Amino acid sequence: MRKFVALDIGGSFIKYGVLTEDAIFIEKHESMTEANQGGAHILEKVTGFIRDLQTRHDVQGICISTAGQVDSKEGIVVYASKLIPAYTGTRLKETLEATFSLPVEVENDVNCAGLAESWIGSGKGAKSLFCLTIGTGIGGSYILDNKLHTGHSFSGGEIGYIPIEGYAFEELASTRVLIERVEARTEQTGLNGKDVFEMAHAGNPIAIEEIDRLVYYLSKGIATVTYMMNPEKIIIGGGITAQKDYLYPRIMKQLTADIIPAILEKTTIEIARNLNNAGMIGALRHFLLQESMRPLRSITTIIESNHHRFTKREQLVADFIIQNLEAVPNKTITEMSRQINVSEATITRFCQKLEFGSYNKLRLLAKEATVSNRYYGPSNIDGLDDINEAYFMMMKKYESLYDQKAMNRLKEVLESTNQVVLYATDEWSPLLPAIKTKLLEFGVMTDGFSGAQAIQLSKRAIRPETLVIGLSRDGYSEEVIDGLTHAKRIGAVTVGLSTQSDSPLFSVSDVRLTVASTENANVTSIREVALFYLLDVITHTVRVEEPSSETI
Repeated sequence: MRKFVALDIGGSFIKYGVLTEDAIFIEKHESMTEANQGGAHILEKVTGFIRDLQTRHDVQGICISTAGQVDSKEGIVVYASKLIPAYTGTRLKETLEATFSLPVEVENDVNCAGLAESWIGSGKGAKSLFCLTIGTGIGGSYILDNKLHTGHSFSGGEIGYIPIEGYAFEELASTRVLIERVEARTEQTGLNGKDVFEMAHAGNPIAIEEIDRLVYYLSKGIATVTYMMNPEKIIIGGGITAQKDYLYPRIMKQLTADIIPAILEKTTIEIARNLNNAGMIGALRHFLLQESMRPLRSITTIIESNHHRFTKREQLVADFIIQNLEAVPNKTITEMSRQINVSEATITRFCQKLEFGSYNKLRLLAKEATVSNRYYGPSNIDGLDDINEAYFMMMKKYESLYDQKAMNRLKEVLESTNQVVLYATDEWSPLLPAIKTKLLEFGVMTDGFSGAQAIQLSKRAIRPETLVIGLSRDGYSEEVIDGLTHAKRIGAVTVGLSTQSDSPLFSVSDVRLTVASTENANVTSIREVALFYLLDVITHTVRVEEPSSETI
């Protein structure tokens, strides 16, 4: 499975680590940002963290969540507050790609929090989501149809600046303001948010009053979002949400006074689930979304970079394709020519001027691009998002798991053997008849065995020319490993199929084939489908093609 470096650059801390593409942490760390030393120092620290992680992991990309306003297309911090001097203008994407020769994607930290929650957090499955993050300031991110909407100049969701009663929202309802007001009224210093809530729990009237004041204004901001955007869900995040048991009922009570019942009843208000990991998880999500868009951008870039070469009629073709790329695979050249009122010859000339060559080639490229992007959109059928995501990710994983050398070795053995023996664990034993049928397509006698006793008895039939295949989901089945160990000892070729590439099964396998895995418990059949998918890949790859009877 592919691995990625993820970093969350905040004003106080830099969190960093390595994740798999399905957001499982392999390792994670935290370090002081030392923001007062400026943007160049932060970039130097980030570079050092990545180099260190690369000594232990083979990573395929760098995913960054950062404080400040971000041009996510170019990966530039276009504005950072005075808390991080000389950070504005930092070209994170360009610099790190040049340093590590890896793809880099950068997004604002609040936007990343929203992406994390919409992917695997409290907002999962919501078609529209607004994530409100409360801390030193207040930030927001808007997710619609699983896509982040940052606005015309990357400031969409900056709810902290909305004026309420003559003040910016974040000057009324942020944790920073709560602490400042409690310190001023109690003449204490050095307090933090946790201290204020502990004071409230102990009955301190000033702490209680100030938290109620924060809730009052927080509700006003939430009501503004609700009326303007009408999202399906609003997620409240930030360090303050650690006090959700105290805050949440008070927020919901105040909202009943600020939002009319017909709207409030249809709006779900929840506390964020990912908390401290949201930045890194969201940065990974942003990277994967941008990766899925690259085929679309490739076609668009080719067209736009050649715009000066087109005639006026060909420019009509170019504009139509850019604006309707998803429709191109389903349109014949005749249908397109009628719709945009140009001749088929014009469309053909347009394609010939570019790398496409022909209209059919353009249709194929457009289909590939739109299919790679479609997974990230929501399903029109309730409840299918989890299933679609699991199966898509399973197939996507095979792109990185495919081992051409192993396939070539397996092909050689299948061409030379006349006997295949399958050893399977009990959970995969019901699949043995179907697997045997697939292998019989090669004209090779195949037998399957499961369970310690059957595998033990079958050892007598193993010969040096036998191909022995072991199937164990986790790769730790003692009887399957024992069967392959015996076969290997007498000179037979052994093949291991498992979801775990570092399992003991692979240590006794001459050919190792990894079955894509998933942790989604709601998709109960995917393990079997993943195995059959791999078997189809195997049979397609190693099948000996019959000589064509056609004459040329």
